[in-house]
Formats: sequence, C-alpha cells, structure tokens
Amino acid sequence: MADPNKVQELGLDEETTFKIIERLKHIGHLYKTGKLLFPRRLLEDLSRQIDEGKDEVCIPDFDDVPQVYSLQVPHWCADFANTYRINYQSIHSLGCPTPFCPEFVLRSDHAPVTIGYMRSSRQSETNLEAVREAFARKRQTWLESASCRNLEHHLATLKTTATIQKIICFGLGSLGRLGGYHCTRAHTQHAAIETMVAALAKRGLNRGQEIKCYAQDPVYNEVDKKFLWGNGIIPLDDPKGFLEVDEHTLVFSVSPNVPVKQIVTDLQSPAAMVWNTVNPSDNDKYWIKRVGKDGNVGWTW
Repeated sequence: MADPNKVQELGLDEETTFKIIERLKHIGHLYKTGKLLFPRRLLEDLSRQIDEGKDEVCIPDFDDVPQVYSLQVPHWCADFANTYRINYQSIHSLGCPTPFCPEFVLRSDHAPVTIGYMRSSRQSETNLEAVREAFARKRQTWLESASCRNLEHHLATLKTTATIQKIICFGLGSLGRLGGYHCTRAHTQHAAIETMVAALAKRGLNRGQEIKCYAQDPVYNEVDKKFLWGNGIIPLDDPKGFLEVDEHTLVFSVSPNVPVKQIVTDLQSPAAMVWNTVNPSDNDKYWIKRVGKDGNVGWTW
C-alpha cells in the first residue's frame, strides 16, 4: 500500500490528500482482513451477463456496491476504442495511486474488476498456413533450446503428487504477428505447452488421463483460434479461462499484463504454476519522485 508521506508529495490540496489517504487505508483494511479481490461468484456472474448478450453489466466494487458498465463503446471514447475489455487491478495497483492522476482512487471504477475500452488490433492478414509454417520453425528452435531442457527438468523434479488434468494458459500472445520479438515470444510459449504435457505425462501426474489444454488471451483472432483448435488447445474468452482453473490445473503465464497469480489464487489454488520470475516476497511497490538537473519532475515505478 502507498506510504501516506508519498501521497503528500503529490502536491494536491489538503482535502483531496486526506480523502486519498483515507481511501487507501480503507482498501488496505479490507484486503488485510481477508476480503477477496476476485471472488469466483463475481467472475461467474460477469461471464453469465456477457453470455446473455447484455449491453450493460453490473459488477460490484471492492465495497460490494454494484457498478454498471456498458459493453458498447461510449461516445466519449469512440475515437480511439472499438471494443470493451475486462480490467483487473492487483492490490498493488489499487493501493498505490499514479502520480499522473492520483484522484482516480476516489472514483467508483477504482475497483478490482471493471470494464474498460480499447482498440482491438486489426484482423490479421496472415493466413493459417503461414502461421503453421512459422510455428513449426519456432517449435523446432524451442525443442533444441536450453530453456526447453530447463523446463523439462523443473517439471521432472516438481515437488507435487497432485493429479494434473489441465493446462490453462494466459496472455501468450497472438500467433499471427510473424515478425520481431512478439512472434518469437508467442510461438515459443505456445510450443512450450506441448513440452509440459509430455513432461507431466512422463511423470504420471495425469494418472493416465488426457491433459486438456486451454488458452485465454483477448488478442486472439480467428486465425489464432483455428490454429489453437488444430493443435489441441481450446481458446477461451475472458473470464472463462480463470473460471476453468481448479485444483488439478497447471497455470502457465509469462509476463501477463493482468494479475493472473492474484486472480487464480482467489478463485482456486491450482496444482502448479509456471511463471517467469518468482520473488521470495512481494514487496510493496510505489512511485518514486525524481527531480532532474533541469528541475523537471519525473516518476518511476
């Protein structure tokens, strides 16, 4: 949670500063007393409302006050957005106001789960065959890599006897971008799914049953989904991937832009998680004010 002294450094008037500090204390109190940010019933209800094709959805905030959001792009953001998305805020984000708009913590939509608006990427001009060819090359590179062997080693020595029947992936990226870093990242991460299935089956953690694979990423387009289906991976819309997680699931997510760990832990602790970096403890993060030689003020997170 934000240090009150840091809030006072933002240069706001006394009344606004007081309101922000009190709000942050309230958020911290709710969290420390065990209130979940992402309860299953909330995401189940949101998923149901979306499935019903409603123009609006109702999502309770952190105080359980219902807030109504439009699933149609409002006029005020129609010049830059063409669809909605589900926003998820971690406790670090809720408890540490941005210095660029600290008053945001006082708004009704400063909550763990909200609806925001974005411009979705244009439909990929890459065809399915091109994606398959690119994936075959990236997959081979992955299979010959030290990272692949390292992942196999970790799964072979994983200290668990849990039955793993699912692998659910979050934020692995679109496979249709066939140039640059994003292409390598997305294709390699999808190739790693096959490696994990084989390693878990070799240890017998699947108890002889098929390991089902799922993937959730809002950026998936129709080409991505066809490719995934063709490779035995079931694409799921947000938030259905989160709701699919249970005690027999391995969660795979590398550098997601949503708090996947916090979400799945609130919903149901999975059997295992494959991540990029795991810190021994989660230290509080906050914005640091830096004043340059020219007197200009900058902020770093």
